[in-house]
Amino acid sequence: MRRKIVISALIAAILLTASCIFWGSAVYIDPPGITGDSSGGAIVTYAVYETLTKQDYYIQRISPAGDFLWGGKGVLIGSTGNGIPYSEAVSDGSGGTIVTWGECLTEVPGEPPSCQTYVARIDAEGHVEWRKDIPGDAQVIPDGSGGVTIAFDDLYGDLCVLKIDREGNLPWGEDGVSLNLSGAVSQSDIASDNSGGVIVVGHYTNPSAQRVDSGGNTLWQTGGVQVCVSWPASQPHVVSDGVGGAIIAYEKCISCGDGSQGCCDLDIYAQRIDAEGNVLWGPDGVPVCVEPLPQQDPGIVDDGAGGAIVFFVTHFLIGDSPYPAIHARRIDADGHKLWNEDVVLWPGMNHFLVSDGSGGAISVWYGDDGIGAGAQRLDAAGRKLWGPEGTPLTFRNLHFPLAVPDGCGGVFISWSGVEFTGYEVSQVSFYVQRVDPEGNLPWGAEGILLNP
Repeated sequence: MRRKIVISALIAAILLTASCIFWGSAVYIDPPGITGDSSGGAIVTYAVYETLTKQDYYIQRISPAGDFLWGGKGVLIGSTGNGIPYSEAVSDGSGGTIVTWGECLTEVPGEPPSCQTYVARIDAEGHVEWRKDIPGDAQVIPDGSGGVTIAFDDLYGDLCVLKIDREGNLPWGEDGVSLNLSGAVSQSDIASDNSGGVIVVGHYTNPSAQRVDSGGNTLWQTGGVQVCVSWPASQPHVVSDGVGGAIIAYEKCISCGDGSQGCCDLDIYAQRIDAEGNVLWGPDGVPVCVEPLPQQDPGIVDDGAGGAIVFFVTHFLIGDSPYPAIHARRIDADGHKLWNEDVVLWPGMNHFLVSDGSGGAISVWYGDDGIGAGAQRLDAAGRKLWGPEGTPLTFRNLHFPLAVPDGCGGVFISWSGVEFTGYEVSQVSFYVQRVDPEGNLPWGAEGILLNP
């Protein structure tokens, strides 16, 4: 799921001193970027604040047993001033990784704040092979051939995609491919088309999608394909359908029916677009959950059979008060629901989901301050594999978590741990955890501290 950075809040928030970090009320410290190393271990990247104007970015490889392989602190891969505490990592398929991190650039009077994203490939031994600079806020996915495809907002506010191959070449040009999606795009998500290209979805009042092939050519109509025609709709997330198309889950606003503006309800819908850009599930998609109380915050993973598993937050009543709960529902390649009823995972709102690589999915959820955190694996039939309540997790001083597949049927989890003294952040720590395919915690009940 895409994590958008509020640049102005970050710039205003960062004020470091020798003894503490003051973030005011706009504190936002991202978790470490994490990915598998293709052999059961993980590669993690994280920031260390040295001074007000200098942040160092390190990368660490962790063995399947939880041992550090690249020294106690990892390998220094870059330094920034006004750095964004945000990084991503994806596997290169050869035991190494391609990582991104960012920096807020010096402000120009009369112009809005702008940022730069750095992209680097690190081999299996921890050596930096190449580095590229990308404007704006970028999202990265593997291209299936050891490189990456990156979606980013260019200097003119257009949503673009850029391909970097494993040697650091730019086959789609230095500026990438402009998608020209209809409307002002305020959010995007990206998925592989399984043929060396990508499908990107963005939205303003309604989601629209565009496919780019392996040669950097846009394949669908100018302005993209509308995911739904009723508006507004938001929070789109996309996965491949396995045959060049995509399945997109989103929130749909249900109007009040009295002619007034705004939403009286939110429901979860899904849409499929085939490889040629044809909308397959009607102009507004198919309903995934349309219960009387609002549903929101969808996530989606492909099921490996042309369909998808959609996770979302719905609400139920206790007395007269609504309470949130995380549910899951599988739909097939025709948009039909496959499970007899939604699978209820946890009574709360905060969650991630990842594919287990075998037609099922893994959900990671957490409450405020990490209370009530856990993980559950579902098989393709919707059965809970890690017991009725899932695997309990401990997130020390939880600030923000991240979950990614471990490539073996389990999940890696990273998070930032923050300790406050009044309004001051007295300590920032970074942690990682692994849940194996059977629901065990091979890295201990409380995970591994990255920056002791």
